[in-house]
Amino acid sequence: MPIIGRGSTSSKRYAKYGLRSFVGSLGNLLRLHLTRPHIKLACLELNNVNANFRPQKESTSLIWVSVLGALCLVAGLTFRAGVALLPPGIFQDTFLLGLSALFLSVAVMTRRGQNVKRYWEIPFAFFVFTIAGATDTIFLHGFIDNGLHETPSTNNPLASTILGTVLAQSVSTLSIVIPIILLTMASGNDLSSIFIDKARIRRGLVVSIISFLGFYVFTGLGLAQGLFPNNGITLSRFIALTPALLVLVLSNGIREELWFRGIFLKKYGKFLRPLPSNMLAAIIFTSFHIQVQYTRSLLPFLGITLILGLWLGYLMQRSGNIVAPGIFHAGSDIPIYLAFLSYT
Repeated sequence: MPIIGRGSTSSKRYAKYGLRSFVGSLGNLLRLHLTRPHIKLACLELNNVNANFRPQKESTSLIWVSVLGALCLVAGLTFRAGVALLPPGIFQDTFLLGLSALFLSVAVMTRRGQNVKRYWEIPFAFFVFTIAGATDTIFLHGFIDNGLHETPSTNNPLASTILGTVLAQSVSTLSIVIPIILLTMASGNDLSSIFIDKARIRRGLVVSIISFLGFYVFTGLGLAQGLFPNNGITLSRFIALTPALLVLVLSNGIREELWFRGIFLKKYGKFLRPLPSNMLAAIIFTSFHIQVQYTRSLLPFLGITLILGLWLGYLMQRSGNIVAPGIFHAGSDIPIYLAFLSYT
């Protein structure tokens, strides 16, 4: 079988010298016409072409930022007003479900609009926030009334026994966390968009654990009774209640960080800087504590809550994960839940 491409010795020598002559001519041509200025000009043109294909970040005017921030604040406070003014039951549930439908409609219309499409996740986040809150309200009251058969009191709004309080808190946490996770995944976003990220789970963890232990010791020594009276509970009783306290505060810390900050901070970041984003989330978070009955000094408590909300938002943004702020938040809740349990 003949081998294709193989020829005689003379043809090889001719091809060799012909190729050398062609390469030399091409080199002379390039030296004449492709000088350093030409190379620089070609590089600049190439950079300009690449720049045209890079995604440009849209600028947002101060007026538009202010309008968006105000709308977000109104959305969060509307939910809060409905929960505060309407008694638990059919009217409150209907209001929350209607509000969630409104937010979902706004999200759908925003996603279809060309000029505001990049903001559609903000009303969708409020839809998730509201539907999770409605689920919590419906399931929690149903579980307490029909499952526990216990009557919450002013001093303990969850249940009248320690076990009932733990179970009610667990149901409340699941009622908020599960809808948030499912709806986030259904929207096409991954869980890192709500700060659930395994790769960053260790960031800020040491600071949060040390702070948690500090809150525990502070409460055990009775130093928090001035703000959160706990019915004169003793140190031995406090230690005995520790297992229940751990379940209560850790579940509440994770669920509230996910609910108030996790689903919002990255969405706010589309038009706000980190500090205004934290402020917006912290104001809504603080508004949910206006009617609490477990503190003697409401105004100082609200000031502390606002500062705590800013710190927790900063910690979440810096760590990129919900674990660190969740643990810190849990530690700050220890004296509150101890006050609940002291009346069981």
